[in-house]
Amino acid sequence: MKSISEMMKSKSRVQVRPKRVDADEKTIFFLAEKVVLGLYGVRGRENIVPRYWKGGKLFFSCQSPLWANELWITREILSEKINQELGNVVVKEIKVSE
Repeated sequence: MKSISEMMKSKSRVQVRPKRVDADEKTIFFLAEKVVLGLYGVRGRENIVPRYWKGGKLFFSCQSPLWANELWITREILSEKINQELGNVVVKEIKVSE
């Protein structure tokens, strides 16, 4: 029978890796909408919509120039949060259009 100290030592050696998610278009769109909802709320999710993803570029469509400007300013934060959710660098660039 193992002592508690031996069990604690063996548990501390286990390294937890971030969960990696397969990056298909639907998954990336779902995570993009989730991150936009977290950053901008329901209004932002209604006005900022992911439209197209290919080769590391994620394209968003915005309802007004104000939302496009806001998204353009925070595009790096948005891509970092999406990649963090995926556990892998998938979204390398974000493009914005009205």
